[in-house]
Amino acid sequence: MNILFVNACIRGEASRTLGLCRAALEEIRAKYPQGEITELCLDQEELLPLHSDTLAQRNQLEHQGDFSHPMFRYARQFAQADLILIGAPYWEYQFPALLRCYIEHISVNGLTFAYGEDGRPHGLCKGERIFYITTAGGPILDRNCGFDYLKTLFSNMMSFTKIDYAAAECTDVIGYPVEEELRKTEARLREQIRAWD
Repeated sequence: MNILFVNACIRGEASRTLGLCRAALEEIRAKYPQGEITELCLDQEELLPLHSDTLAQRNQLEHQGDFSHPMFRYARQFAQADLILIGAPYWEYQFPALLRCYIEHISVNGLTFAYGEDGRPHGLCKGERIFYITTAGGPILDRNCGFDYLKTLFSNMMSFTKIDYAAAECTDVIGYPVEEELRKTEARLREQIRAWD
């Protein structure tokens, strides 16, 4: 099994989100001992948004069906993963811009998705499961814009059928039992992973 960890935890080892992701990876290793885990730390990549020149080049290569260019390396890696773990803090009701840039780079027509005869996109990725982990300084409530966006994109455009989610909330609220919240979230995500079919 090819397991891809997309690390968008900008604060590095100080990140609470990354701590939960490390627990998830431990549980994933236990569940899939033969799995090979690859970590892609977005903070160490030179990810830039597409602009007119790179978009024109990408569109031309997409039209030719030539995905050998290095600009497609993230999409090729994503498409070949059996299981994808994404870790990102809850910022401005969604996630850091680096993750949005990454999504732009992996959303490649002919590689991770394609349009059918009815004009609707369908997925070309190998995997079917994505697990998204986040931590929020306050309560998320009904403002989970980042996860809602990713769930829509991955299910509707790339045909992922199993999309899981875990969050620790109120981690910056003064007086809130933060460590207890993190322990409870870790226990929940471990149970989620153990229950995967």
